[in-house]
Amino acid sequence: MLLIRLSLRNLLRQKRRNILLGSAMAIGVAILVVANSFSHGISDIMFNKIMRYVTGHVAVRFNERGGVMREIFRDRERAFAALKDEPLIEQADESIAMFARAIGNGKSDNIILIGADTKKGASKEQLAELEQSFRLVAGSWKDIENPAIENPAIISEEKARYLNVKMHDTVRVRFRNMFGQDQAVRVTVAGIMKIDNIFMQGVTFLELNRAKQLLGYRPWETGSFSLTIKNPQKNAAAVADRLHKKFQPGTAVIYASVSGRTGRRQAEVLGFKTDDESKNKISGMMKLGSGTFTKLFQKDGVVLSAGFARAIGAGAGGKITLKYDRAFEKGPKEASYTVSAVCASGDCPRDNAVMMNGTAFYELYYGDLPAGPGPGVKPHAPPAGAWAALAAPEWVLLKRTYTSDDYKAKYQEISRNKWKGTTIDVSTMYETASDILKLESVLNIITISAVVILFFIILLGVVNTLRMTIRERTREIGTVRAIGMQRGDVRDMFILETFFLTLFASAAGLLLGFGAMRLLSLITFNITDNPLGMLLINGHLYFLPTFAGVAGSVLTIILIAVCTAFFPARRAANMPPAKALGHFT
Repeated sequence: MLLIRLSLRNLLRQKRRNILLGSAMAIGVAILVVANSFSHGISDIMFNKIMRYVTGHVAVRFNERGGVMREIFRDRERAFAALKDEPLIEQADESIAMFARAIGNGKSDNIILIGADTKKGASKEQLAELEQSFRLVAGSWKDIENPAIENPAIISEEKARYLNVKMHDTVRVRFRNMFGQDQAVRVTVAGIMKIDNIFMQGVTFLELNRAKQLLGYRPWETGSFSLTIKNPQKNAAAVADRLHKKFQPGTAVIYASVSGRTGRRQAEVLGFKTDDESKNKISGMMKLGSGTFTKLFQKDGVVLSAGFARAIGAGAGGKITLKYDRAFEKGPKEASYTVSAVCASGDCPRDNAVMMNGTAFYELYYGDLPAGPGPGVKPHAPPAGAWAALAAPEWVLLKRTYTSDDYKAKYQEISRNKWKGTTIDVSTMYETASDILKLESVLNIITISAVVILFFIILLGVVNTLRMTIRERTREIGTVRAIGMQRGDVRDMFILETFFLTLFASAAGLLLGFGAMRLLSLITFNITDNPLGMLLINGHLYFLPTFAGVAGSVLTIILIAVCTAFFPARRAANMPPAKALGHFT
């Protein structure tokens, strides 16, 4: 306590010098805090104000037949069932979106139709966040539920201005639905919103069920999922890994009654993979009694075992009819096919299986999802032998990726392979947009580098100040050493002076930094049609100071200052008392 009191007293003895040095250090701390808070704010805007609404904290994407724009899953309840028993999921939203061409009053432009579930309850915090990103200047969100309005929609203020439309005007929209059919509808402007982010100004919101109907979804079908996670930075990757395991596919199977020319039998209709490797394996392990592999590998190729073909009276070139119960619609589904080949020997499909080329099989399977096995029908058991790897799965589960580069490579692989089955991908916004994290890291490195250089310049002042102080107080050092103060105490006294000076300067710098952030955040920037607008919230700069960032900055500066002061302080402590007492300034 004596050393602390002496250190504080000595700081007050040299007010002018210490105030000037402390002011420089305070300015450096303020710059560091403001810069770090701004870079964290940019990251928060990109992830929680933009990416969260685009992909969610975790996204589950369904793409049918290799089409990245065909986001559809045929069994909505089954998909939602995979999300159950996951306590970290706060909210699960269906992601329904489609590019379209909008024609207003004499003007046309591209838009993105998005389904919004306005009937789902939202907390005050969620509503406040929504209002920050999509601020309504006319109308209300409930207006898009109004059945009396023809396809009510909410569009951005900038898009309304460009299309030359206002409230209650009609906009004609052309688009291609989930199944590649060209559609044209009229939507009514029921609300206008202001969006700072230039990249989201093309968004047009429709009520979710209305959007699904327009885009061709049936009630039991869904698009991709956007999931909101508790503490996403910590939990998103773990949740994505668990969901990835839950979406492991089984074998796709249709329990059907198959009839030929002379008979009918119950069978399991399975698809076989059609990539080059699978074709080579199939042609190498089967010997055909009739038909050819060339016809088998065509789009509608079908192969039967010899025993099954005899039982129903269907040889190569003959017709068979499949009939099965559908999972969601009344009445059975019927489809006719031509037998391409009959397996006479070798590793043939098992006797009660009809193997179809994956292209035709998935068209049938996804077009009308089959019901499960009926009464008295034995549930499917995975094929044995080589057919276990060749049978078409319910869907293709893409591997987990953890960087933007790997994510892009994965979707390039989809376009190359052109898988016929639905692909399912589970990813987090941190993985799909890891470049944003790199941007934040680069900003932090630049900020820290600049401020560290500034502080080393300031700390040179600390060293010079200490040397001048020691020179002026040499006889004082000799006096206190002569009356019994130890070398270590003298050293610690000077280090404590530097510590308290840096501590007080850091505190003043924090106040200055927070005050500067407060003043800067009050300035309104009217930025329109400029990408920099995405860095603003309601037209204002956004700062997000974090305890770790602030504490780390302060502790780093104090540590550097104390380490810098150590060597001059030790030199002063090692000075002989007799020599110090005889010193004259």
